[in-house]
Amino acid sequence: MIILRAVRRSIGYEVTRLATRRSTIGVAGLAMFGSALVTLPAARAAVTWGAPQSRVDWVVSGGSLGAIVPAAAGVAAAAWLGAGLVTEDYRFGLGLSTYSRLPRRGAGLLGKIVVAAGLGLLLAIVTRVAAFFTALGGFALAHSTEVSGTVSPSFFLLLPTVSEAFFAMLAGVVGVLTAPLLRVRLGAVAAACGVVAMLATVSPHTQSPYAPLASRLLLLSGLPILPTVILLPEFALFGLTCAALLAVRRRRVD
Repeated sequence: MIILRAVRRSIGYEVTRLATRRSTIGVAGLAMFGSALVTLPAARAAVTWGAPQSRVDWVVSGGSLGAIVPAAAGVAAAAWLGAGLVTEDYRFGLGLSTYSRLPRRGAGLLGKIVVAAGLGLLLAIVTRVAAFFTALGGFALAHSTEVSGTVSPSFFLLLPTVSEAFFAMLAGVVGVLTAPLLRVRLGAVAAACGVVAMLATVSPHTQSPYAPLASRLLLLSGLPILPTVILLPEFALFGLTCAALLAVRRRRVD
């Protein structure tokens, strides 16, 4: 019960800190803008290739980039905000304030993980909404107006897919876990995006063009493909969590 109360206090503290910073809204806005930038060329390409109605889901999902990393803009933003939950404690001298209020560092890290996962889910939703309305505009601005005029996206596409929500949440969590290890926000974001892209490539039902390459590498390594695909995310997260807990407990706060 003591640990649960500490985690709840950590969640409340991190949520309050994020809500009072303009940078949080700015990052969300940039993620929506990035989602629009990815979606607009995909909409125009779908019209150019013909039969755009059959490609609406592909367009709203981010086109070719969305096939590699679902909700790519949301993933990058979630990784940035997740890593910032840790690095800002040390960069701006907030560590003493944070750990004086939340002396249990393990519970504090767990609270950051929960908040980062929630941020990832919210970012997956807002970037999906931005992609949907950008796709509508992209079809309307396409050269072939007669073909694009027949496109009628379903409003169910406003909701992110399970994979988009999962990988955006995962990016926020991995951003939190890699930040204590690398101690540099940009490095943690790059590592989080790389981990998410790797897991997205080997995940079931992946549409990544790099999936055949990953399968060949697994075959060359002698590892069974199906068990490896199932167990790899669990082992990766477990290892990152243990390393992050150790780093947080040992790091000095000046």
